[in-house]
Amino acid sequence: MFETWMAADMIIERYPQAVTLLRPVILSGGSGTRLWPLSTPERPKQFADLIDGTSLFGATLTRIADLDDIQPPIVVAGADHLGLIEETAGEVDVELGVIIIEPVGRNTAPAIAAAALHSDPDEILVILPSDHLIHDVVRFQGHVLEAAELAVAGHIVAFGITPTRPDTGYGYIQTGDQVGSARRLVRFKEKPTREEAEALISDGDHLWNSGMFVARAGTLVEEMELACPDVLEPVRAAMTVTDDDICLLGHGFAEVEKISFDHAVMEHTTRGVVVPIDVGWDDIGSYVALLGNADRDEHGNVLIGNVVTEDVTGAYVNASTRTVVVAGLSDIIVVETEEGVLVVPLDRAQDVRSLAEQARQVEG
Repeated sequence: MFETWMAADMIIERYPQAVTLLRPVILSGGSGTRLWPLSTPERPKQFADLIDGTSLFGATLTRIADLDDIQPPIVVAGADHLGLIEETAGEVDVELGVIIIEPVGRNTAPAIAAAALHSDPDEILVILPSDHLIHDVVRFQGHVLEAAELAVAGHIVAFGITPTRPDTGYGYIQTGDQVGSARRLVRFKEKPTREEAEALISDGDHLWNSGMFVARAGTLVEEMELACPDVLEPVRAAMTVTDDDICLLGHGFAEVEKISFDHAVMEHTTRGVVVPIDVGWDDIGSYVALLGNADRDEHGNVLIGNVVTEDVTGAYVNASTRTVVVAGLSDIIVVETEEGVLVVPLDRAQDVRSLAEQARQVEG
């Protein structure tokens, strides 16, 4: 689907220094509500087999694992998902470095702080959410190594996605002057209105915020000491129970401010740059995104499991435990699992999170 940017051996030849320093940091939080009932708090979407029979977490583990001398990844997650993490790593044959266990989720800034504090200051951390889809992995690897060169020079690199539509579900990054192969990071814009999004993508200076970052661990700690010491120091104090494979954050971690890395650090640092990438990226944040990334039949449908349809177009129908029959409907989501049944039009896909929360309340 996507043009390959360069072969893997060419990537390594172009960026030999960065390869030996790279360590993936995989952020694996999430409440499991945006793709309910396929995804649940007990098994969030990154562990569900959503596309091509491979979980998003498994795909993230392998995304840069074949680069020479890549270090075993750090995974930051909740204790409830430890078994799923280890099971998936075994399935995709990736050796884990350390799993940092959060007693509660506190958003991305505390999670990244814990990973940076646990790392050697000179390691280049490649921070990857665990629930993203990237089609062109080789091109992405090239951008990672490009970003690693910038990180060696002291920058914190954000990956910006070239917008393909005025999407209101993503945050945006405004970019400025060139800094080497990157652009200066000017500001973040949270999820805009439709009119704002149309204006943002028309000027050519705004990219989608992917939530992926590359930086030296030492640079991250230095910048957090300046921008958010009230986040960094409690995280440092909470890192009290550690062995070779598990770092269990203490209960004091629950008192750390719940804040994103964007707000805590990137909005304040003078070392932020953006590398624009076009790699077939999606965060699979809704059933609309899931439908758009799956193979459709001649009627534009994605049908999974024992499904019978008649006069149905543009639908996502997933039957897990029984036969599902749909007739005379278009642009609809129908999902059946042991957890529950969801029926909603595609243009109401953004309501799934609140509907899932209501369903769990009804269940008591």
